[in-house]
Amino acid sequence: MYTDLFYALLDRQNARGHPILSAMLYVFCPTAARWWLAGADPTPPFDPVWQSLKDLTSGGTLLDHLTRYGFENLIDDVREYVQKVEEYRKQHPVQAPETLPLFRGGKLDTARRFGSQHAINNLGGDWRNLFVYVRTWAYLSQDWRIGMRIERDSEYILSSEKVSLILPFTRLPVQFDTWVWKVPVGHVMEIKIGLLVSQMEQDQLRFALLRRCNSPGKQPWQNTPTVFALDRESGEANHFDQTLSDEDLERVVQSLSNLAKNGPHPPLNALRQPSICKKCGYQQLCYKKNYISPHTLSTL
Repeated sequence: MYTDLFYALLDRQNARGHPILSAMLYVFCPTAARWWLAGADPTPPFDPVWQSLKDLTSGGTLLDHLTRYGFENLIDDVREYVQKVEEYRKQHPVQAPETLPLFRGGKLDTARRFGSQHAINNLGGDWRNLFVYVRTWAYLSQDWRIGMRIERDSEYILSSEKVSLILPFTRLPVQFDTWVWKVPVGHVMEIKIGLLVSQMEQDQLRFALLRRCNSPGKQPWQNTPTVFALDRESGEANHFDQTLSDEDLERVVQSLSNLAKNGPHPPLNALRQPSICKKCGYQQLCYKKNYISPHTLSTL
């Protein structure tokens, strides 16, 4: 789920047609790039992992935020889920055993869902988002911390920040939301940037651009940030394995940006991997009654 990319498209500080965003969106899907350049704003699907991290970094406890969403009647269910995950992890010392089919936690019967429908709607309208949200807060955030080798007592700071993406040929930077861990090491702060991924796939363009990002304030980073891929399912955290050289990055962005402007714009995800379309902010424009729209297919 490319929540960070769609938020960047909606950020009014970012110019529509900016070559960096055009290139990133074309890599995601040429048809999505076409919609954006034509003036359509995306409607990002609700992302419970992103929302959980946002709330975690905003202050307050997990109980505070669940109460704010309206889950007062399900607090015991949440506590039971957290306890079951903890016990299951002790019994099965592998990465994220609660994602295995044999784990029986994280369920709500129909009656419980019906009584909490308003709260469920506040969390994206799918009751399963509740347990994804809680798991991210209670376990994934700590799994990532451990994977990035950040000690619990290191007084680290996790924050949501807008960093600046810029290349020599662009006049204005792109403001891009990301997750930043600041870890005190001696007299400086070590910066670790985390990008959410699925199945540990590192999309080279997004990662390469974030590796060269500038700090959000006037003060530059005290050291070059380290970029990590954070798997939203398994909780793994891996260093960025760069295969696109820095020397080629500017040329690649320019070429992809030109393709985004001039085409072709085939609906590659719809034809190749439609599961990605369900996480796309332009899904409602590409599909009509669960079929690919003829207007979308006209790009072929």
